[in-house]
Amino acid sequence: MPRYLGMFKYSAEGYQGLLKDKAAGREAATKKALESVGGKLVAMYWLVSGEYSGIGIWDFPDAASETALNALTASTGAFAKFKAIELLTSSEMDAALGKSMTYRAPGR
Repeated sequence: MPRYLGMFKYSAEGYQGLLKDKAAGREAATKKALESVGGKLVAMYWLVSGEYSGIGIWDFPDAASETALNALTASTGAFAKFKAIELLTSSEMDAALGKSMTYRAPGR
């Protein structure tokens, strides 16, 4: 199952929800949302300062499920910023690097 790192920054509206629900409540809601598309919450962490409010690591059955859930959550207005990055294991990265490829750099 593909694994993703999600980095999020709440909007003012999102922070109002966090104050009401508390961190444990938002984590439970995240877990439920992931499970609704066949995903799984691996870990969730809150950041006390910086560019993002928190990060999550989650598994999805496929990229379409990840995209669908991200579109739904983005439509709520709760996030000012959201970024999802697919994570690869060493064996997945080695398999990718072992593929036969051709490429010509610009101007060469």
